[in-house]
Amino acid sequence: MLSLRLALADLWHEKGLSACFVVALAAILAPLLVLLGLKTGVVDSLRAQLLADPHMREINSLGNRSLSVEAVAEIGRQDGVIFIVPRTRLLAATATLARGDGGNALTAELMPTAPGDPLLAPVAAPGDDGIILTPLAARKLGLAPGDALRLAVQRKLGDQAEGKSLSLTVAGIAPDAAFAREGAFVSIGLLAALEDYRDGRPVPRYGWDGPNAAETRAFAGFRAVAARIEDVAAIAARLEAQGQPVTTRADEIETVLRLDRNLTAIFLIVAAIGGAGFALSLGASLIGHVARKRGELSLLRLMGLSSGGMAGMPMVQGIAITAAGSALALGAYGLAALVINRQFSDGLPGGGAICRLDAVQVVSVLGIALAVALVAATLAGLSAARVEPGEGVRHG
Repeated sequence: MLSLRLALADLWHEKGLSACFVVALAAILAPLLVLLGLKTGVVDSLRAQLLADPHMREINSLGNRSLSVEAVAEIGRQDGVIFIVPRTRLLAATATLARGDGGNALTAELMPTAPGDPLLAPVAAPGDDGIILTPLAARKLGLAPGDALRLAVQRKLGDQAEGKSLSLTVAGIAPDAAFAREGAFVSIGLLAALEDYRDGRPVPRYGWDGPNAAETRAFAGFRAVAARIEDVAAIAARLEAQGQPVTTRADEIETVLRLDRNLTAIFLIVAAIGGAGFALSLGASLIGHVARKRGELSLLRLMGLSSGGMAGMPMVQGIAITAAGSALALGAYGLAALVINRQFSDGLPGGGAICRLDAVQVVSVLGIALAVALVAATLAGLSAARVEPGEGVRHG
């Protein structure tokens, strides 16, 4: 306790020099906080933009293949895949949609979906008797959830053209980002039935007959969704290695991830240089302070202050300087962040804050600054602990 009071009293006695130490620390720490804030704000905003687009985490098969139900399920069990739905041939995935009262009609693309589809969240996937319209299709048809709809499908067998229709219920309207064109989401069971009908195979569930024999179900491809944007490239690479060509938006994701890595590397380099400079500056200053007051310190030893108490004085001063410098740096960062966010945040997607830090980042940076200061102060403390009690008498 005595060394604490003496250390703080000494700092106050030489408050001009102490203020220089505080300002020096703030001058190093404040730019680091601003740089980290910019990295966080820019990268987090770009990540948020990626996550806001439900297609960013999709992995879609290329071309028309022949995949069994088991093969699709096996892909869905791969690490990082949180959703998968098979798809039929693209040319077979169209139908005419019309109002149940015989009003407006349009030709729409049909996309398969299933429960838990991130593309439709928070809208629940429909059953075999329901359909989810895209916003554009819903506007053109003038339909809302709960309305009746007629789905018509045609086929041509030889020279004979024929068609069938189903009565469905509009189960919901898809989010705007799900699909921008005239389309609808239906269950894979319904979509497979429409494909079978077009291929001339019987569809017992709807009482549709056909001249061709029923076959074991095979799908033309799949649409999978990764749990995180970071998982997309790895999943795609595994599927490619297994002979499953896919298409993803991994290049766009990698651009953001590379930016994150580069900014992190720049921050660490600048932080290392600044931290080393501050440690050397503070350590040299405290050691010089001990050397300059060696006579006074020896008198304290003569009066009974222990070696631990002597060593503790520079450490207390280092902590006090760091605390004051950190507070000043936080104030400077807050002011800089306010100006930056007001001037430049409009350039970010969604207008988010371009410079921001969370509590964990602030505590981490200040904790590192304190650790650096303690290392520097320890060297000065060891120098103070070696002061002999008789030095003050000899120099007196």
